[in-house]
Amino acid sequence: MSKLRIFAKLVRLDQWYKNFIVFLPLVFAANQITYSVTELFIAFFGFCCISAITYIVNDWMDRGKDRLHPIKKERPLASGKVSGRGAIIVCIILAAIVTAISLTLGTFYGLIVGIYFVFTNLYSFGLKNIPLLDILMVSGNFILRMSAGFAALPSLDALPYFGLLFGIITIFLTHKRRSDIKMLGKKAVEHKPVLKFYTIRNNYIFRAIAYLLVIASSYMLWQSGLSIYKIIGPFLLLLATSFIFSENPEYTSKPQWLFRSKIWDAVLIGNILLFIFT
Repeated sequence: MSKLRIFAKLVRLDQWYKNFIVFLPLVFAANQITYSVTELFIAFFGFCCISAITYIVNDWMDRGKDRLHPIKKERPLASGKVSGRGAIIVCIILAAIVTAISLTLGTFYGLIVGIYFVFTNLYSFGLKNIPLLDILMVSGNFILRMSAGFAALPSLDALPYFGLLFGIITIFLTHKRRSDIKMLGKKAVEHKPVLKFYTIRNNYIFRAIAYLLVIASSYMLWQSGLSIYKIIGPFLLLLATSFIFSENPEYTSKPQWLFRSKIWDAVLIGNILLFIFT
């Protein structure tokens, strides 16, 4: 494997798409204090760098357990393709870039990045072992990603969108926990002790609560004047995604594989057309 590919795996380049959430305020909060498109691209890259640092820290902490996972064992630190010293050098370079971007975009962005860094490392250093809190913290990090698209604290009008995002990510994470159990079998708890808490019953309860949050947030958006089509479409996409994750556990580790499903592609295209023409 080339050094470039190893570096891409180290910083989890294939996970950077998650940071496109930074652009969401352009879609639903253009009337609030947001960055320009150019500034959003800078904010996006900054979040890619800070998330890469946290990925490296997490992978270093989990390198022993990751060797037990059929997919994670190929990560550079778990496989030994990158040394601890090499990882530290990469983190220093990324931290310098994030600092420069934070100084450019201002205090609010820097605050969001700082909170994200602290929360994610608290997760890596132990909070990920606390049932339910582990899921809530990851969902909260997606909220921080979206917050980074604002140049200042958003108004209460944006609250339903934050609730919607939080609920959707929580649903996906319940699938991720069950998928890990299915793929790892008896080694699941050894790989991640918190998995013993995610029984089928508990998982369905958490998922149902998250769906209620999604429905409540969607209702608030409808009450505020959002087209019913722009609410039903994404909800159908959520249901399709949930179904596919249930049928294909490995997709939760590689969400980009969703594009392999013709059903999911059709629902996604339908949503795009709805957004354009309604």
